[in-house]
Amino acid sequence: MAVITRDAQRKRTRSRLRAIFVPLLVVPLAVIGIAVAIAFAADQLYADRALPGVTVAGVSVGSLSRDAVIDRLQSELARPWSESSIVATYDGRSWSTTNGALGVRPDVAAAADTAIAFGKSGGAVERLAAWADALRGDARVAFTLQAQGGALDAWLGQVSSDTDRAAVSGSLAVGPTGLVVTEPVVGRQLDRVSTAASVLAAQSLQDRKIDLSVREVYPAVDASGFAEALAKARAATTPLTVRVEDRVVSEDAAGLASLLVIDRVLAKPGELSTPPAGAIVPATRYRYTVSLDEARVTDWVKALGVKLDRPAVAAKYSASKEGTLSVIAGVNGIRLDQDKMRSLMLAELLTSATTASRELAAPAIPDSTAFTTDQAKEWLPKLSKTSTFTTYFPPSRSRFANISTGASQFDGVVIMPGQSFSFWNLLGPVTVERGYAYAGAIIQNRSDENVIGGGLCQVSTTMFNALSKLGYQIDERHAHGYLIDRYPLGLDAAVFDPGVDFRWTNDTDVPVFLWSWVGDTFVTFDVWSMPTGRTVTFSDALQKNFVDVPPDQPADPAFPKGVSVKGRDVFRTRTVSDASGKAIHQDFFASHYAPVWGGPLPTPETPPAP
Repeated sequence: MAVITRDAQRKRTRSRLRAIFVPLLVVPLAVIGIAVAIAFAADQLYADRALPGVTVAGVSVGSLSRDAVIDRLQSELARPWSESSIVATYDGRSWSTTNGALGVRPDVAAAADTAIAFGKSGGAVERLAAWADALRGDARVAFTLQAQGGALDAWLGQVSSDTDRAAVSGSLAVGPTGLVVTEPVVGRQLDRVSTAASVLAAQSLQDRKIDLSVREVYPAVDASGFAEALAKARAATTPLTVRVEDRVVSEDAAGLASLLVIDRVLAKPGELSTPPAGAIVPATRYRYTVSLDEARVTDWVKALGVKLDRPAVAAKYSASKEGTLSVIAGVNGIRLDQDKMRSLMLAELLTSATTASRELAAPAIPDSTAFTTDQAKEWLPKLSKTSTFTTYFPPSRSRFANISTGASQFDGVVIMPGQSFSFWNLLGPVTVERGYAYAGAIIQNRSDENVIGGGLCQVSTTMFNALSKLGYQIDERHAHGYLIDRYPLGLDAAVFDPGVDFRWTNDTDVPVFLWSWVGDTFVTFDVWSMPTGRTVTFSDALQKNFVDVPPDQPADPAFPKGVSVKGRDVFRTRTVSDASGKAIHQDFFASHYAPVWGGPLPTPETPPAP
């Protein structure tokens, strides 16, 4: 029986394993070696040629040398390419051209270099994979385009002249006739870089369409910073009609626009809409604000009240030549409630109007007279003539017209206890339409014969003398520029608008009214009231500082030749005492009069010698 040792068994096992695995390792290594050898041989064979199966934009260039590749690409790629069309489109419009017209052509030299280099870099595995792609027809080489000359830039300029639109910044202002509006416009700008990239991005010989890349260009003030302000401004300038009872006042857009405050302010983050992606946006954006100037609205409402108010007319008295009094009944009126109207304007004016014009019913309040008809009737039997005064003037139709028209404005007007009187406030406008004429007046110490209302100082002087005798409080009195001898010395009362008024206050507890009588050469004022127990005394006139007419002083046209009046200062004191003898007023009337003359007498003519 044979005995097999453990070592012998191990040797037999190793032999069997070698017999199995050695062939398995040797065969792949041999294959790899053969492949490497083939690849090496192929590299050598195609070192300066394209691998079989390589294409450039569908043009087969396999196995060709670089020069041959260039020739074929020039023939089968570059020439057909130049005739291919490009149609650029934007917003329904199109612009047509060709690759050749744009100077756009394939870079055949670069494409040839890429084709020759295909599959000849990297390790053996990458090269084998490249060979496999080439043999399967998957070795497709892309090409790049290049623009030669300035044709592409010129074409982009032509297209941009059609597509581009300048941005317009919105503006809003108040002009002489109303709003001055420039609507904002978002501009457009051709993105030349992006459009050129689209032109140079094609990879086929076919005709093609491209979408133009056009960017929006936002102005400093766009619609989001303008529309709301414009709406408010247009609402505020909608023609307006304001009505109180049967009286109507209309205001046009220009007048209403004057009430607006329009500002352009820096927009804060989040106040404006976000522009679309890609838009060209200024670094600083603005917006408009519209508001009402409250002070202007207040003034406008005051002026409106003047037009719409129907002021109450106080009761008055009428006096006959026989001294009989009668009552002229008062009339209640109505006034614009200015506070409510102002609030209404501030609340409504900026709200959108639904019609082409807007109408507001103005809030109004009753206007009651300060001296009612019943009061006038109650006082009537208690009143009597308490004073009268008359002054005279040379005959003159124009002076008579002014004196009679002016004096009549004060007839029967009642001055209540505590009420102040202003000559100009009660007189009203001095116009030709109201019956006044051009006549002489003293302006800056000199007569002017062409003054509307000349002679009204006669009215104020007569009134002053009639009232001052009764002891009423004198608030304002002025002397004339030069002495007028038909008035009491130092007791004249000149008036001139503006700035020279005659004012007094009824500082008694009973009403007072005036009544005038005017003739061709005189004016009289009667004062009607009740006796107050006051006594009035005037000092004699103190005259000082006499001044002769300087020889070079121009002649006054109102004075006759050879007549002159010295200048001087005149002082009068009025003392008013109550019934108990207590002084309640002591007035010092100072008057400064300039010298005046009519010029020298003409030199008498010397009779001819006999």
